[in-house]
Amino acid sequence: MNINWKQRASDLGGAVLLAGAVAAMTAALPARAQGARVLPADLTNIAAAANGGRVLSATSTLDNDATFKSDNLIDGQAYNPATKAGSAGWSSNKFDPVNMDYVTIGFAGNEIKSIGKLVFNAATSLNPERWAKDIEVQVSTTSAEGPYRAIQQITLKRTADAQEFPILSADARFVRLMFRSNWGSDRAVSLGEVEIYEAIDTTNPMGGVIARLESTIADLKRYKTTQAEIQNSLVTRAGTTAPRPKAGVKPVAFDPKNLRPVQAAAPTNGNLALAKNGGKIVDVTSIFDNDEKFAAANLIDGQNYSPVDDKGSFGWSSQGFVPGRQYVTIGFRDDRSHVINKVVINPVSNQSSLRWASRVEVQVTMGGPKDGPFRTVGTFNIRQQAVNQDFTMRPVEAKFVRFVFTANGPGNPLPLGDPNVTSDRAVSLGEIEIYEQPATTGDLEALIGRFEGVLNDLKTLRPRAATADVEAPAEAVAAPANAVAPKAAPKAAPFKPVAAKTPARRTAPKAAPRVSKTSR
Repeated sequence: MNINWKQRASDLGGAVLLAGAVAAMTAALPARAQGARVLPADLTNIAAAANGGRVLSATSTLDNDATFKSDNLIDGQAYNPATKAGSAGWSSNKFDPVNMDYVTIGFAGNEIKSIGKLVFNAATSLNPERWAKDIEVQVSTTSAEGPYRAIQQITLKRTADAQEFPILSADARFVRLMFRSNWGSDRAVSLGEVEIYEAIDTTNPMGGVIARLESTIADLKRYKTTQAEIQNSLVTRAGTTAPRPKAGVKPVAFDPKNLRPVQAAAPTNGNLALAKNGGKIVDVTSIFDNDEKFAAANLIDGQNYSPVDDKGSFGWSSQGFVPGRQYVTIGFRDDRSHVINKVVINPVSNQSSLRWASRVEVQVTMGGPKDGPFRTVGTFNIRQQAVNQDFTMRPVEAKFVRFVFTANGPGNPLPLGDPNVTSDRAVSLGEIEIYEQPATTGDLEALIGRFEGVLNDLKTLRPRAATADVEAPAEAVAAPANAVAPKAAPKAAPFKPVAAKTPARRTAPKAAPRVSKTSR
């Protein structure tokens, strides 16, 4: 992974300086519970089938229909009710709040893991009334049959998104999810996706740094929320009466002399992706017929295609289209990172409108342009209109931005066709613009985004640091060719053993720390 460590060191230095300020800022906030605490969580979803996780048992499946099999819970394809994409999720064949349905999940090699975070997505293809609401999380270190002990009670929102639940770390070889309630159906209870993450050991130096940085970010978020609440309380809501002045207090008369001009931010052309501003295409999966008229560089040339008069560049077009397989990656001037919060997309190209992109995933990385690792920060539906379309997202630091195309055209009307593929010949796009978070607003949110980027980098590098502790570098082992042989040590006096009352116990050598795979 390619990380700008000079910038990372600067960010970490800023985190250290900021920690003192945050301590003062949050002194008046409610105190958190002392003693047991939630540990930071790793980045690898150990429940995912791709990482060796598996569903060992489920009490029932709706109508014994494989569409709702329990393996859907760990396939990484969360159901999207808006687009009907993803697997359908799991559903029981009944709902009984007394004899509760459950699902049992195990990890690769039946290993015991110290788990520290759970992520659920409630959405399935069934009615929302059947979506799971209250779940009891149980663990066992013995066998899939138990015995189990409850470690957490969780209540899900009835929303189609990932819901995170940090928990007190608990050793588990098997995790059982007991479904206590749904949102009102007596027919079944269902769940879309489950993710489980290991807790990070904070007794070692790297884990300690990660814990402190994560704590700082949490304090910043709490402070930001508190400040927003204070500001909201100071604003008189529309339709309400402003408070009257207290008796004896004379209102201050308006005086134009008291007005102070507001310094406006200097106008800038903030399109970071524009080639004239240093934007560049760093990776693309394919080009239509390998014809440079449809090169990806057209996406950032600032020349939107006009179907009316056939002017402007033709836009970019792929060679063939399978949802999620075609993408374009954009970098910035001097490979610098930026905190971005908006993209602008124009779908019009010289190709048929059946090929125009209609949905795109925006992914970012602070790593390399090809291997990342990339993470999704937004999924946007693009109207099939020849206009610029703005899409905002939470501020996030990015060195490279990847646009992954998951649908084209107005949709496939054929009953057996893929609704995301109107044309399998190509997917095309006209223009892409990327904008940085304005420095005048949301500075705290942007800072949190930068620190979260540092935090993810540390978590990614943690297994490598553990490997470095075990494996000595070759140059440290090999002696230089011109090295002088050390003098022989003087002979020691013969050792006379002393008889012991009991034989000394032999301890097995410590095994090297296990290196877990990081999510890519």
